[in-house]
Amino acid sequence: MYKISEFAKMSGLPQSKVRFYEKNGLLKVRKDINGYRYFTRWDAFRVNAFRVLLQYGFTVEKAISMLDERQSGELFVNSLEDKKEELQKQIDLMHSRMKKLEAVISLLKEGYENKFEIVDMEDYLYVLASNGIDFGISVENGNVIAQFAELLSITSYARIIMMDELLNRNVTINPSYASAIPISREHLLGKYDKSKVKKLKLGKCIRYYRNETREGSEKLDSFNELFNFLEKNNYKINGDVLLLPTFLNLDGKGIDIEVLYVPIKN
Repeated sequence: MYKISEFAKMSGLPQSKVRFYEKNGLLKVRKDINGYRYFTRWDAFRVNAFRVLLQYGFTVEKAISMLDERQSGELFVNSLEDKKEELQKQIDLMHSRMKKLEAVISLLKEGYENKFEIVDMEDYLYVLASNGIDFGISVENGNVIAQFAELLSITSYARIIMMDELLNRNVTINPSYASAIPISREHLLGKYDKSKVKKLKLGKCIRYYRNETREGSEKLDSFNELFNFLEKNNYKINGDVLLLPTFLNLDGKGIDIEVLYVPIKN
């Protein structure tokens, strides 16, 4: 038997950590006839097994529950494979976040060479948080919106501008707010309610960098540069537009930088 001070030294755990793990069920509280805590070598083995699970990335709660369950080799492999999949998703998120950071840093430091470029874009999937300025649909779509939000950096908070609104030349444009993901990354969502998700066909697009104030961004005349470029090059809008905020002035008073992907045909 080992007193808490001895067990702390042999396990490399501070006494406060020993008490924490007692409280959370990793270690069982045992007391001698004088009321002092004591531990055994089996507790040390349990701590070592627990640390191995932490090395694999399991949470404290999950690791303790795994120690308390009857684990066959097959079940343990399944747990490790699930953890591997989870970690790979986190790695993908970090890589995507790094790319976005590098892109916006470059944009803010160096600007962009061409305001308009022709690019080939893969299709996107999106779930609506609003229809224009009506956010009522977000209640209906809440669970799927949350799934998209968990993948933030692979997914994007976007706005969808309906082609008809641009073609009808309304005085104001009312984009719908959405969460969007490239269709090639759909597998990262896992299972979701596909009835809540729409597909945005892009293909050949104008990538249009736009600088605009928050207040002016939804006025039709803020798209005049785009209309002029379309007319000059004999392009026609061929679908709904994906708008991705790139830099937002936090006080809302300066100029925001947005990138728009406008599907086109000749």
